[in-house]
Amino acid sequence: MPAFAKGIPRLAVLVGAVLGFCLIPPQLLDRGPNICLWRHLFHLAACPSCGSTRALAAFFHGQLQQALAYNRNVAITAPAFLCLLASDISGFARTILRRSAGRLIPAGNRLATSVRIDPSD
Repeated sequence: MPAFAKGIPRLAVLVGAVLGFCLIPPQLLDRGPNICLWRHLFHLAACPSCGSTRALAAFFHGQLQQALAYNRNVAITAPAFLCLLASDISGFARTILRRSAGRLIPAGNRLATSVRIDPSD
């Protein structure tokens, strides 16, 4: 499983982000202060990613028109986010299934995965 930062599994970060986007309504984020770093550092009217957090929150609440109104990049970022999450979940499930399959089959009853032919026969 890919590690995100300082060994934190990316799956844990993605699940936490999805839970946050699902639990926090976009209207609450809309009322909060503007925390765009680029906007404050460079005194921009708006940067290309302004509204992305609100857009993702609206997307995960099923408010697709509102999500597009916040930031049109959500049409790319939300599906990419979901694909990355699905990829990590499937990788985690494969790891769990491999580990559990190894424990369920006793060592003496495992099927051979390769055939060795002895040339002396």
